[in-house]
Amino acid sequence: MVRVPVEVIPELRKKPGPVPAGTLSPAFLKHSDEQTVVGLSAVYQAMESGDLLGKDFSQWGVLGAPRWLGRNTVGAILSRFDVEGAWGVSPHLIPHRSLHSLSGTISLALKSQGANYGVGGSQGLIGETFLSALALLKRYDLPGVWAVFTQLDPEFPPIPSGQPVPGSTAVAAAMALTPWNANSDLPCVRVHTSMAQSRDNSVPLDSLIVALDRLKNGSPRQVLELEHGAWLEVTSPARKADIINKTIRPPVRWTIGSSVENKQ
Repeated sequence: MVRVPVEVIPELRKKPGPVPAGTLSPAFLKHSDEQTVVGLSAVYQAMESGDLLGKDFSQWGVLGAPRWLGRNTVGAILSRFDVEGAWGVSPHLIPHRSLHSLSGTISLALKSQGANYGVGGSQGLIGETFLSALALLKRYDLPGVWAVFTQLDPEFPPIPSGQPVPGSTAVAAAMALTPWNANSDLPCVRVHTSMAQSRDNSVPLDSLIVALDRLKNGSPRQVLELEHGAWLEVTSPARKADIINKTIRPPVRWTIGSSVENKQ
């Protein structure tokens, strides 16, 4: 996870993290959206903490889940277009400030040739992203999928210059997801679905970050309610035997980010 003031984004453009030598040119992120910069930074931080530096990601997929990526810049560009016409619009706008820019840039940085695309774009991106990741792993038999979530917090109204509003924070979380392996010493992620009626419950990115942090600090299991009756379960390596033996039952009610008790 990476959380930085938008004022330090220019420095991250030059060096977004523990980048392997010779991987990126100094200008690689010159035109990228702020969320793309912090998202790639989170990927490199995850690679370092997960001992993945130097790993071959050429066959991996990449899913980018930004929230309102490019809103500040596009708002300013539309006003400029009204005055100057097409000459006032930069050709870098579409490749660097649209929904798929985050995943596309990360795939280039990792030299990934697997599927990459943007998911969500506003609210409800947590559930959509995990379902998309599971679909890619199952349908295309990929060795892994990067799931990268980003947002600006708080999300201030755009300003005429199109620059990030001072006082905001860029937040990103990156997860390297691989197919189920009962012998692995890594946590297990499962998505449960239900046909039951449920309210549209958009999970904040901070709730996911808190849940993962609690798991890292010893919690055996974290559950997040997703939109449309689904829920996300992240289980520590110590509880994998419970999953294999099917002794864990889905909760009926829970509090987001807290320990879960079955209420049924």
